[in-house]
Amino acid sequence: MIEDRFTELLAKKLTGEISPEESQEFNSLLISNEGYRKEYESLKTYWQQDEEPQNNIAGIFEDIKRRTDIHEREEQEKVKIYQLKKQNNWLRGVAATAAVLLLSFGAYKLLNKNTSATAYAALKQLHTPSRITSHLILADGTQVTLNSESSIKYPASFDGKTREVYLNGEAYFDVKHDAQHPFIVHTSKFNIRVLGTAFDVKSYDNDAVKEATLIRGSIRVTFPNQPNTAVMLKPTDKLLMQNDQYQLTKQTYYNQPGGDIVETAWLSNKLSFKNQPFDQLANTLSRRFGIAIKFDNNNLKNSTFTGDYDREDLNQVLLSLQTVKPFHYRIKGNSVVIY
Repeated sequence: MIEDRFTELLAKKLTGEISPEESQEFNSLLISNEGYRKEYESLKTYWQQDEEPQNNIAGIFEDIKRRTDIHEREEQEKVKIYQLKKQNNWLRGVAATAAVLLLSFGAYKLLNKNTSATAYAALKQLHTPSRITSHLILADGTQVTLNSESSIKYPASFDGKTREVYLNGEAYFDVKHDAQHPFIVHTSKFNIRVLGTAFDVKSYDNDAVKEATLIRGSIRVTFPNQPNTAVMLKPTDKLLMQNDQYQLTKQTYYNQPGGDIVETAWLSNKLSFKNQPFDQLANTLSRRFGIAIKFDNNNLKNSTFTGDYDREDLNQVLLSLQTVKPFHYRIKGNSVVIY
C-alpha cells in the first residue's frame, strides 16, 4: 500500500537513514499528495525541536535487551514463563490466580476491515497472571515481554499484508523489521504501527492513563476515535492518553538522564515510579503482589509518591510510603485497605 510505503520513508527521512533513491521516491509522494506534505512538515518541525543527539539510546536498549534475556533463537515461537524464585528480584507474596482478561467489544471493533470474526476468534492468546511476567517470540521473530495481568492475542503465523496483535495490559515489543508487512499493536484507546523498532505499551483497562514509550526507531500512533489524527514518536518520546485526549512527553528517568528508566524498570523486576498518584500506584502494587487494594479514605488517592524498589515485600513498600505521606493500612489475606 502507498500509505505503508510513505510511513516507512517518512520514518527513514526523519531519522536520517533514507538513501538517495528513497529520498527521490519520498519527494515524489510529497508532490503528489497534499496530506503527505502537511504531515511531513508538521512532524519535521516536532522532530527538530530536540536536536541534541541521544548518545545513550543504543546503550540503554542493549542494557534492556541484556536484562530481559532477549537473544536470537532457532524456534519461530517459544513462550517462557518466569516463575518467582527466592533468590531473584521477584517478591514472594500471597498466591493468587488472576482471571483471564478478555478483550472488550471495543477492542474487537479495532480489527482490520478485512479480518473476519472467525479469524479473530482463532487467534492464540497468552495471559500472564499477577506477580509473573512472560516472554513470547512471534512467528516473524518479534519478541514480546508481557507484564503481570496482561493478555495478548496473536496469530500462529502472519499471512496477510500486515502483522497485527491485540494487547490488554503492558508489554515490551522488539519488532522484527519487515518493510513490506507493517506491525500493528491494537489497544483499547490507540493503535501503534511500526516496521521494526522497540517500545513499551501500557494499556490496562483499570488504569485511567494509557501510555506508549519509544526506546528506539519510530512508531506511528493512531486513534480509533480520532481517525484524522496520527502522531509519530521519536526515541525517548512518551505518549499519554486519558479521557480520549493525548499528550506527548518524555520517558521518565528515576534520578537523572542516563539513569534507570521508570517505564521499563519492570523488565528487570523493579518497582519504580515517579510522582505517581496513589490510586494509580495501587493498581501497580495489586498486579505486582497479587492483592486487591481498597481506599477507605478517598482523599489519599491523589497523593503522589516517588520510589524505587527491588526485593522489598508489600509491607515494606507501604511502610516506606508512609514516611512520605501519612496514612494507615491493614492487610488481611489477599486484601489491603488504605485509610
